[in-house]
Amino acid sequence: MTLPKGKLSLTELERLVFPHLPRVEDQRLVLLDYGSTKIEGNVVVASDPVLGVPLQFYGFFAVHYSATDVAMAWATPQYLSIGVYYPPNTEEDWLTATMKQLGHEAEQLNLKVIGGHTGGYDGLQIPLIASTCFGILSDEAIPEPQVNPGDVLIAVGPIARETLWFLANVEPSTVESILSRSQREELANDLMPFSVAPLIKTLPKEEIILLHDMAEGGLATALFELQKATGRGITVQQDSIPWDEPSLQLFDYLGWDPFYCSSFGSFLIVTNSEYANAVLKICNRLDRKSSAIGVFTKKKQILIETDEESRRLEPGEDPYTRFTSRISKS
Repeated sequence: MTLPKGKLSLTELERLVFPHLPRVEDQRLVLLDYGSTKIEGNVVVASDPVLGVPLQFYGFFAVHYSATDVAMAWATPQYLSIGVYYPPNTEEDWLTATMKQLGHEAEQLNLKVIGGHTGGYDGLQIPLIASTCFGILSDEAIPEPQVNPGDVLIAVGPIARETLWFLANVEPSTVESILSRSQREELANDLMPFSVAPLIKTLPKEEIILLHDMAEGGLATALFELQKATGRGITVQQDSIPWDEPSLQLFDYLGWDPFYCSSFGSFLIVTNSEYANAVLKICNRLDRKSSAIGVFTKKKQILIETDEESRRLEPGEDPYTRFTSRISKS
C-alpha cells in the first residue's frame, strides 16, 4: 500500500509508526497526537515540516506551526531549531526572503533561533523546512486532562479560512466565484488569522481543560483526535460553528464539505460547563469568531446535529491535498 498525502491519521500512526519507536508513553507528558511533548523538567518541544504551502510564506509557517503546538501545551515558545533543505540551483533570493520573514516572525514571538542546518540536496523538487520549537512551562506539573460528559467544546475561528487562503494563492481562478481580484489578492497575503500563540497567552488557563488546534483535516480531524484522546463522544451543533463565511460560500459552490477543510489558525477549547460562558466571553474579545459548538458525551461517537437531522461524523478527505502539486508554480 502506498502512503496518503498529508498528515497520517492516528490509526495509521499506531499501525505504521508508533510500534517502531522508543516513545514517551506517559500520558501526562504527551498531548493528543504527539503534536507536542513535555520532556525534561518543564520543557515542551514540537516539530513540524513546512511543506505544502506557497513558497513565499515558508518563513512565516516555519515559526508558527511548531510555536502553535508548543503554545497549545500552555508553554511559552522560546527557541527554534531550523533545518532548511532545498533543491540544487534554488535561487538565493528565495532563501534570503524566507530567512527575513522567519526572523521577523520569530522576533514577534520573542523566539531565538538556536541552531539547525541549511543545504541543497538532490532528490528534492521543492524546498522543505523542518522546524522544532522549544517552550517553557511556568509550572512543571501537567495534570492529565480529565474530560467528562457535559464538558463544553468551544471553537475559535474563523474555521476553514486556511483552505480559502491556500486556494487564493495556488488556484486563484477557483475563488473568482466569490471574490473580486482585489479581495482575492488581499486575502492571499493576509496571514494574521494564522498567528495563534499570542492569543493563547490571554486565555484563562485555570478554567480550561484542554486546547487543540485545527490544521490538516480541519474540524473533523480535530474532533476525531479529541475523541481518541479523551475516550468520550462529542455532540456538535452545526449551526453554532464559527465558520469563515466566504469559505462556506466557496465550498458550497464547489460541493466540498467544510468539516474536512484545513483550518490552521482555528482551535478548540474544552472547558467545564461552569466556566464556559466566562471562557467564551474572553474568546470573543480576541477579534476572532468564537462560539460554544457542543458537549462531550458518554457514547463514543461524534454526532453532528442540525434542526433537520442528527448524523454521525465519518472520516473524509481534506481537499487541500488535490492542489499541493501546484505549489511550485505559485
